[in-house]
Amino acid sequence: MSKRRGVSLIELIVAILIMGLVMAAAQRFFVAQSKTFRRGASDAVMLQNIRFGADLLNQHLRSVGANLTDGQPPVIYVDDKVLSFNADYATNTAGDLNAIYYTPKAPNDEVMALAAAAQVTVPGQTSLKYPDFSYEAAVGIPSPAEMITFWFAPDTETVRADDYVLWRQVNGATPEAVVRNILKDSVPFFRFLYLKDSASVLSIDTVKAASLPLQYNFSTDTVRLRLIANLRAVIVSYIVTNGLSGPSERTRPMNLIVPFPNMQSHQLKTCGNDPRPQATPSVVLDADGRSVDIGWTANGDETGGERDIMSYLIWRRPVGATSWGPPFISVPAGNPPDYNFQDSSVPQDTVAVWWEYAIAAQDCTPSYSSPVPGMSAVAVPAAP
Repeated sequence: MSKRRGVSLIELIVAILIMGLVMAAAQRFFVAQSKTFRRGASDAVMLQNIRFGADLLNQHLRSVGANLTDGQPPVIYVDDKVLSFNADYATNTAGDLNAIYYTPKAPNDEVMALAAAAQVTVPGQTSLKYPDFSYEAAVGIPSPAEMITFWFAPDTETVRADDYVLWRQVNGATPEAVVRNILKDSVPFFRFLYLKDSASVLSIDTVKAASLPLQYNFSTDTVRLRLIANLRAVIVSYIVTNGLSGPSERTRPMNLIVPFPNMQSHQLKTCGNDPRPQATPSVVLDADGRSVDIGWTANGDETGGERDIMSYLIWRRPVGATSWGPPFISVPAGNPPDYNFQDSSVPQDTVAVWWEYAIAAQDCTPSYSSPVPGMSAVAVPAAP
């Protein structure tokens, strides 16, 4: 009968040692696999960030200027970090063929133009307000084109001091973060291409950094106003990271060129009904004692309605005359809401003469509203 031999202490130690080596190797393998998985997951998130941002920007920026009412600016404000524009991008009305996308659950205040009473500060700015007056497709009906703004701002939720967030806002709604973990590239976030007319030769050129910002404003000088009206494309450039630092950080550049096809066509003015009645003008003697200052507010069909006002006609006659005759001056429209004209050509006599003035708005038909006399006549002193 054989005797069973027990496991010696040495054999037990060797077995434990081998098991420890196997476990250590397995642990290193699983740790390496875990790091690879996490790196792959973060890279996938980074690539998804790039694709999502590029797709969203491309969809929105191609719509710049789509289905505006007459007079509504396609581009509101641009600089190297901000792009604010108007477009009929979304609608919540079934069967609306003009909007680009049908979004049935979109709030009503995000699918139409802002009213002047709901004026907001342009995102990325501190004092620039928009709009100055309401844009309407018809009397009482807001334009279907909403205000959309994209802008880059520093990310305050990370420990890094050099990363940004790409934000999106529609009208005055709550801003939405579109892409995070953004670093600035060697070029600005936004660069703009415009249609350049040099000696009747048309070409596409890049807006110089010194020319930015551009803001749609009737009081802006004609060169800069023409520049913002001639924008034809935007170049978007930035770097996306995986949100990690040190050796684990991964980066990918994002470069996108988006044309503005709607900026190449211009809606015709309505030129339909006669202009709305013109508000009563103010008439006062100028400080020089010889000229007359006429002031008036923009016609309702310039700041709303048909938006087809081309000019304002001014009549002048001595008090007591029975007819106005033809207007003596035409003042171009395009600078609402308030207008002023100094009549420095008023005739002078050897005695003081009382003069009265009237004003009317003229559209592109051309038809004009009934002349509206000023609040009062004004006495022009005798010639010295």
